[in-house]
Formats: sequence, structure tokens, C-alpha cells
Amino acid sequence: METEQISQNEAVAQQAQMTQEQILQEILENTRKTRNYIKWQLYITVALVVLPLLAMVVMLPMVMRSLGTLGGIYGPGGMLAQ
Repeated sequence: METEQISQNEAVAQQAQMTQEQILQEILENTRKTRNYIKWQLYITVALVVLPLLAMVVMLPMVMRSLGTLGGIYGPGGMLAQ
């Protein structure tokens, strides 16, 4: 009778251990998915926010120079002629 109870306890312990392993496996899988989502969110943020800001920093002086010459501000006889 005691051996049956011990074997039942061992069976319950093994089921609990397998359940813990399954839970840990699910946690690992969800962690990988979350890491992947965060990585893609970073890529999209860089593509849609940072790159246009850098392009604006590069393009803004050229656009201002072009608009200034059209209005005669920087041209010969203009207000800001050098």
C-alpha cells in the first residue's frame, strides 16, 4: 500500500514537472515573439521617423537656398546679397 502511494506521488510529481516544463516552453515562445515584435517596431520607427528627419536636415538648406533665389532675397541686388 505504501509503495502504491509512493508511486502515485511520483506520478503526480512527474506531471507537475512536465506541466512546469510546458509552461516554461510557452513563456520562452512568447518571449521570442515579443522580442521579434519589438525589433520590427524599431525598424518601422527608424524608417518612418528618423530617416525623414535626416532627409529634412539635408534637404532644408537646399530648399531655402532655391526659394531665396526665386524671391530675389539672395540674388543680385537682393536684401541678403553677399
